[in-house]
Amino acid sequence: MKTKFINSLDEIVSLVTSEFNCGHFLFRGVTDALNHKVIPSIGRIDSNKICQLSLEEYEKESFNRFKLRAKSEIHPVPSNDWEWLALAQHHGLPTRLLDWTSSPLIALYFATKPEAEFDGTLKGLSKNGGAIFVMHTCHYIDTSMEKDPFNVNGHGIFYPPHITKRISGQFGLFSIQPEPTKEFQDGFYNDFGNSITKLQFDKSTADQIQRQLYLLGIRHESVFPDLDGYTQDLKVKFNIMQCHTINSSPY
Repeated sequence: MKTKFINSLDEIVSLVTSEFNCGHFLFRGVTDALNHKVIPSIGRIDSNKICQLSLEEYEKESFNRFKLRAKSEIHPVPSNDWEWLALAQHHGLPTRLLDWTSSPLIALYFATKPEAEFDGTLKGLSKNGGAIFVMHTCHYIDTSMEKDPFNVNGHGIFYPPHITKRISGQFGLFSIQPEPTKEFQDGFYNDFGNSITKLQFDKSTADQIQRQLYLLGIRHESVFPDLDGYTQDLKVKFNIMQCHTINSSPY
């Protein structure tokens, strides 16, 4: 995997418009450039600390319990395990999926995501800086033909149906791989045309990009278009933008 060091948002925009402008490029943002690897969340679970279950048992048990509980909350109910996995991943359950987006700006948002402390101040970004991974692949999975996501033979990308507006709002899609405990690039390069490039930037650049994206409208309320997204956005808004009120007189 090649790494390129980035010093500004303008530099990333230039790279996207000149080098990463094919329709098969996908992007994934991470908030810690050194410690966040391209490993699915289920693969990061320590199987020695989960109630004497193997990782496979933990994955299946938590996934099945999610489906049982979520049926009363979801309309329409997902029609297969691909749709269920996408939904579970998007709501924070550890799965064998990785989130990607077709938008480099959305990936940058997740790499520099602003969050508020309990006292209202803005949390600092990682001292290691952030990064976005840029993937090129032409291997898209037809989930109507592949029935079991737990028995895929190779690395691939699939588009979930937009069963939640959060996925569509993030231009989201997912990758899947046979061995979720390994980094995605392990075995990924066996197919022609596959590549992953890491665009890495330091904390100072991350701070700058965070503010620029917010002022350009790439913020929590646009990425998560619901009430939770709106309230989350309000918690950080006045730390990033200059705001004032206007005292109006009654007519």
